[in-house]
Amino acid sequence: MLASLRNVSKVFTDPRNGRGLVALNGIDLDVKEGEFLCLIGSSGCGKSTTLNLLAGFESPTRGDVLFKGKKVIGPSPERGVVFQEPSLYPWMSVLQNVMFSVQEKNGRESLAMEYLKMVGLDGFANSRPSDLSGGMKQRVAIARALAMGPDLLLMDEPFGSLDEQTRRKLDNDVLRLWKEGSKTVVFVTHNIDEALMLGTRVVLMSASPGRIEREWVLDADWPRDLSSPSMMSLREEIIGMLQACACANGAAPVQLLTIGD
Repeated sequence: MLASLRNVSKVFTDPRNGRGLVALNGIDLDVKEGEFLCLIGSSGCGKSTTLNLLAGFESPTRGDVLFKGKKVIGPSPERGVVFQEPSLYPWMSVLQNVMFSVQEKNGRESLAMEYLKMVGLDGFANSRPSDLSGGMKQRVAIARALAMGPDLLLMDEPFGSLDEQTRRKLDNDVLRLWKEGSKTVVFVTHNIDEALMLGTRVVLMSASPGRIEREWVLDADWPRDLSSPSMMSLREEIIGMLQACACANGAAPVQLLTIGD
């Protein structure tokens, strides 16, 4: 097993009054090497918290977070992260942003260029982030994460703010990079269709506090036809589970997104 959460709970304490918010309660989750795992669930269910624990940005209040059998203590280049916003250094060129993450000291520029070619941005190496569109910035962020040479790529709703056409293209780009690079990906999304299009496994989290509710293994090959009877049936099943989780926890109705929203 590449990574695991064992009976993990996470409580965030408000320093003003000492009260705690239970974000996760007794999470058990295995991340298998080579899989594309999609985490879905309503807002506030702890998807991003789970990702931050795997990345080492947060520590569990209880339980263990393991990577390659060892406890996760702080961030590591072995676990690359792509955030919701690109977070590029505005004073650096595109190439310099990617070079910043290259671990090898020799040939950093040529290696960075290879990663820019992977995401189709080698022609923009000397541009500044301010010259790029939102989708292009996220492709730079992906190249920068890949340049770290991670075994596990953690992606926190990376395309949520983009338009449908750009989002669909980047989904396909990430799928291609995953297939070519033999990486393991944990991908957080609110979008059911996105999860069905990308994932080898889809894990549903319920809210307040976050728990693993159910998971589905997808063995359909790519490209996937989301209008096929099997995919439509699976989508309806996931929607039903999302709505049941929301009602059980007294949450607002789940916003059901499609790839075209």
